[in-house]
Amino acid sequence: MGTFSTALATASDCRECARLLVYQLGEHGVEASTERLARVLEDVAADIARGFLMLARDGGRIVGVAYVATILSAEHCGPVAWLEELYVTPDYRHRGIGTALVTAVLEKAQKAGIVAVDLEIDLDHNRVISLYERLGFRRLERSRWVREFTK
Repeated sequence: MGTFSTALATASDCRECARLLVYQLGEHGVEASTERLARVLEDVAADIARGFLMLARDGGRIVGVAYVATILSAEHCGPVAWLEELYVTPDYRHRGIGTALVTAVLEKAQKAGIVAVDLEIDLDHNRVISLYERLGFRRLERSRWVREFTK
């Protein structure tokens, strides 16, 4: 591990978190607006029932972020955390920051009464599989589908 710290994000962190996540989404071929994403993250930071953001800092600089949305799940019969995004800036990877962020998410979720944490991995995103397996996640044999509406 390094000299970084993890903490819940506040509303004042949301613009920088959005900027990092837009960059991360772009790495996966997803186009997103920093402005729109910042508003979503501000809504989450203002209402813990919607989810939460964990961030990693090196000094004052945000170097990693985990975005968690929460839902009430029929499958799990209770509140579920959806680890929608996990991102560590390229120059800070392989320093334990991803592990620290996911561990902080799991601790926060468990303390909040969350009954499960779900996530998805792009099919070609193999470098994170060992991270999630080490932290107790298991692969589900499913495919995710989506129908988007005009924005």
